[in-house]
Amino acid sequence: MPDHQPIPMRAVTGPTPPAEAQDLCRTRIKAFERKAAHNKRESQFCFMAVVLCTGIVPLFITLGEGPVWGKAVPAVLSTLAAIATAWLQLRKPQQLWSLYRSAQRELEDHDTKRNFLIDEYESAPDPDKLLAKNVAAISLNVHHQWVPMVPNPDHLKVAPETAIMPKHPQ
Repeated sequence: MPDHQPIPMRAVTGPTPPAEAQDLCRTRIKAFERKAAHNKRESQFCFMAVVLCTGIVPLFITLGEGPVWGKAVPAVLSTLAAIATAWLQLRKPQQLWSLYRSAQRELEDHDTKRNFLIDEYESAPDPDKLLAKNVAAISLNVHHQWVPMVPNPDHLKVAPETAIMPKHPQ
């Protein structure tokens, strides 16, 4: 039996907190910028997939010869378009892109106002504390706007009156 040595426990710590409020703000700006860019790419990719696939399918159906080009290829393209459409509807990358880019711009505005002591930062007794408070509020607001966008099993259920039910003779 191998000799097992206990693994020393170390304190679980998160990332090192920023030294200043402006560092916190700039860190959040970069995070929202990355998230916005990711969702922009995802949104544009899926949208283009839907447009191209649905636009090309009729050409393959009318001009394609044989079962591969006339049936299989259009079926695959239609399936890809349906998957991309479902992804756009469930994941909502275009809304997330807008949400994260808006938060990024709002934080950039606060960073500039703090840097040059403009508006509320001009008369604030502690501009860094006000900036940290605003960064936290904006981040929490983004979270509260994000939560309803998360796919929920209740949203996927079909209402009984809209479901297509076969009619059975009684």
